[in-house]
Amino acid sequence: METHEMKATPVPLDAAKRFAEAIGRSDGHRAFVEAILARFPWRAKLPREVLDRDYLRIVDHHLARLLPHVQRFLDPSVRKVLDFGCGSGGSAIALALVYPGVHCCGTDIDGAEIAVARERAELYGVGDRCQFLHVEAGRPLPFPDNSFDYCQCSSVLEYATDEEVRRFCVQEMARLVKPGGLLFVSVPNRLYPFEIHTRKWGWNYFPARLRARIVDSSYWEVRRLARPVVLAPHRTPLSQFFTPWSNFCLKKLPV
Repeated sequence: METHEMKATPVPLDAAKRFAEAIGRSDGHRAFVEAILARFPWRAKLPREVLDRDYLRIVDHHLARLLPHVQRFLDPSVRKVLDFGCGSGGSAIALALVYPGVHCCGTDIDGAEIAVARERAELYGVGDRCQFLHVEAGRPLPFPDNSFDYCQCSSVLEYATDEEVRRFCVQEMARLVKPGGLLFVSVPNRLYPFEIHTRKWGWNYFPARLRARIVDSSYWEVRRLARPVVLAPHRTPLSQFFTPWSNFCLKKLPV
């Protein structure tokens, strides 16, 4: 699998998965794991299945769970991608493995996670096409308006429990996507009476009263918070607006 050649044709998802699995068996990955656990010893206390899924093998997880949804929306014209709230880089790297023609810029408020994302990108051979930036909470991202063809936001909004913080996040993403560009959101659905990560009943409906630490979101909320930018649904099956975990895409309409 050629990871450095710039070409428009996507890599078959199965080939990207096999490549990621091979990286996971490599000496480089073993050294990466040792360094991560030495840096963050508390992670070693997590169940190994959770640790692998959510951190050590998170690229494999996104290739299996996120990319099948993303592939509905992306075409060869997409070149510049923003991964908003990229964490340790799993979603940006997974996308870069499947789409060799894109340049991904991931941003996060956690500087330690950004450092891991950079190391992970080098491990997977996409460090030349994945840039990761630490941006302090509440600060606009350092890009001009309409800078990106596509923005993805995976499992981020539910942690922004304050509505004004959530509005700021959505409006930053809407600002940075060019007219006709796409915003893809993967988030637990707020329509459900329980919060999906924690299974806490009522957190989605009465977050202030129950002092919720996580509050899910929805397609309708994202559209509302983006105003005055107008976002329209794009190629998203209607069922995705009602599933426990929603994966939906919106197109930024010209003014």
